[in-house]
Parts: sequence; structure tokens; C-alpha cells
Amino acid sequence: MIYIQPHVCTKCYELNNNSSVSFITDLNNKNDYVIYGDISKLWNSIIELRYYDSILSFAKKNNLENILNGFLFELKKNNIIATKNKYDNINSNLMSFKINRNAKNFHYFESKKKNLLIYNNYLCDVALNLNYRCNLNCKHCCNNKDMFQFEINIDSAKKIINEAYDLGVYSVTLTGGEATINKDFFQIAKYVREKFLELNILTNGQQLYDDKLLFKNIISIFPAKVQLSLYSMNPEIHDNITGVKGSHFKTLSVIKELKLNKINTTISCFQTSYNPLSFIEVKNFAESMEMEFLSDCRFHYNPKNNNLNAKLSKQEIEKYYIETLDMNNLRNGCLNCYGGIDRIAVMPNLDVNPCNYCYYILGNLKNISLKEIKETKVKEFQNKLKPENLKDCFKHDYCKYCMYCPIYSCYLEDGFLKKSDILCEDAQAYKNAVLYRKKHIF
Repeated sequence: MIYIQPHVCTKCYELNNNSSVSFITDLNNKNDYVIYGDISKLWNSIIELRYYDSILSFAKKNNLENILNGFLFELKKNNIIATKNKYDNINSNLMSFKINRNAKNFHYFESKKKNLLIYNNYLCDVALNLNYRCNLNCKHCCNNKDMFQFEINIDSAKKIINEAYDLGVYSVTLTGGEATINKDFFQIAKYVREKFLELNILTNGQQLYDDKLLFKNIISIFPAKVQLSLYSMNPEIHDNITGVKGSHFKTLSVIKELKLNKINTTISCFQTSYNPLSFIEVKNFAESMEMEFLSDCRFHYNPKNNNLNAKLSKQEIEKYYIETLDMNNLRNGCLNCYGGIDRIAVMPNLDVNPCNYCYYILGNLKNISLKEIKETKVKEFQNKLKPENLKDCFKHDYCKYCMYCPIYSCYLEDGFLKKSDILCEDAQAYKNAVLYRKKHIF
């Protein structure tokens, strides 16, 4: 029996030109491999068949018998497979490309990979919003409280993951609300890994702190990434935003435990009126922990949650951009949304949205399949994103700095992608920050 190592994520893709490519991720050593052509097909047979005699039969049928043992030797040497059998080292370098996830050009590799899959009509990522219930009460929360009674159970999740797998998905993100309080959370997470898909978890860390067994179980299945929100290094500021005293301590504790267990961790710091510019200290902390850091100030307004008080003022947004602008990579003012094309999101009531924060409903999985949504409904959504449909836009000097993103305006519109005050204010602040940086730094 040939075992695929539990820390491996992998998938084989048939391409438009009748060739094949496989991606393999070793989460232990943070290495990604790419293999092509007949070797890719051979790898797919190893994943599906597992027994040497069956794999050998496939290899003979496809004239690959002479490289089989060498390929198995290389896979074993790189800790991709585990087996008691010994294989001759008759070939080497059959895994055509290797890159470490810590390499500076890894994001370029990821982009090329995603573009390849999009070109060949594959879906890359799916986000499962397991529930909108939460054990915190964040002041800026935009999740629709009308959906608090819904949650995705294990049976629905398996069906969705199977459909997504057939559409090419390589990674699954479990989020919410707070995903870890879903009673089927670990079963769903485990099933993602049983399909050898990358597992990403977005969490506030509270349940992972309270439930030590759950934390241990999650570590055991090798998530590709765990992302936690830390709103400030000051516990009072963080706890004020979350509405729960002691939440800062629990989040920080989980971050440190993830570090000890060598789990790839991302720390995010969303900027609100309650923690303006707090991301600077949080970023320094993330760097000291050798963890990825994300920050943002783009506001999601939901009048049902009465969360507008959490939005930064125009002046605070400007200060944020002055601190964070990459002058070599400014917004270019073009609408370029891949929602529904490379990613898709499923809500607790099984509505399907183009991405995790765009509440345009493509369909509901109770009466339509993911495949049907991808083949028909996504095209309708993308047609609505054409710049010529933005009747009130492109009239000001700051418009070229606008992100034109339906995510950040969906609750302000009297229709789809109409002019949004939040988007306009953000674009003006971004423009002012660019002019400031040009004047004072360049």
C-alpha cells in the first residue's frame, strides 16, 4: 500500500491542450511541486489506486513502466509518499518544478498557477461560510443577522466539497461568523484534508483556546493556513471592538500556540474608528513571529447591523494609505473582478456568491448545482461589472483611484454597482495619499 503523507495537498488537472499538470504541496517543508504530462497522469493513478500492482498495470498500459520505480523513489525521498517498499533510483528530477513557499517569487508562482487554472476553466478556491453565529460581538461586523439560524452541516458540506473538487478547486476556506462553533466544524475540516485539498481557516481563536482537543485535532490534519484577527496590541482596544473581555488574551495565546506547532499563520488587522493606525504595532508583532500580516481599511456597511460608526473618517483613511501605499503598485482604475471565475463562496443558507463579501446571489444549492452556477450565472454577474454600466462614474479626477469593487458598496446601492459614497470617499483619500507621498517622499 502506498500512503500519501497527511501533510500533502495535491490535485491533477487535464488541460485544454489534452496535456496534464499536477500540483503538490508539502505543508511540512513548505515546498510546492509541479509535474507535467505523463508523469502527472502517473501521479494521479498513485493517488487513486494506491496499490503498487494496480499502479504498475496503469504504467504498463501507458508505456510508463520504465519510470515508475524512479518516480516512486523520488516521491518517497521528498516525503510525499510513505511505503514499506523499496524502489530503485533509476530516474531523478521527474518532478519538473519545485518552489519553497517562503521564496520571494512564490506569489508570482501562485498567480501563474491560478491563471493556468482559470484559462482551463477550473475553479480555484471555495469559501464555506459554515454559520453566521459568533462568540464575539464585533462593532464593525457586516454579516447578515437574518442568517444566524442557518448553518452548513457535514452532509451539505461534503456535497459542496465534492462538487467543488470536480470543478478544480485546490483550496477550501472555512469561515463564518465563527466557523469553529459549528458542531460539524472538525468533521468538515477533516473531509477537506481527506480530499488532499488545502485547508484555510479564518477564526477569532476563542474556541481554539477553550477547546484544547479541537486545537489538537486541527493541528493533526495540517491546515495550510490559519488566519486570526488582532485589532490592537492593546487588550482594552481589541476587547472593546470584539465586545468580549479577555478575547485579546485568547487570540494572542492561540497565535503563540500555532507558532509552537509550526502552523502557517496569518495575522489580520482591520482598521476601524476604534483602532485607527493600530496595524503598525500589530504588523511589528507579526513580523517578530515570522507570520504573514494583512491589514485593510475598506469598509463593509450593513444597515441591519448599524455598524457605520465603525467606519474610519476620510482623514483617517488618508492617514492609513499614507502609511501603507506601495508607490510601485498603485490602483490603475480598471474593473478587474474574478468573483465566480477563480473563487466562489457558499453562505450558511446555501446561497452562492461570487466571493466571500459580495452579496450578489448567483443561486442557491438547494435547487442548482455549482457546475450550473459556474457555467451560466457567473457570466451574467460578470456582464454587470462592465465599466460602461457605471453610469455615474468616471467623471472626477479621483475616479482612476477607485477600486470599483461591488464588495464595498453592496449595501449602499439602489441596484447593482451604482455609485457608492464609501467607494468615492475611499478613492479621494487614496488620491490625496498618493499626492502626499509624491510630494514628501519622492
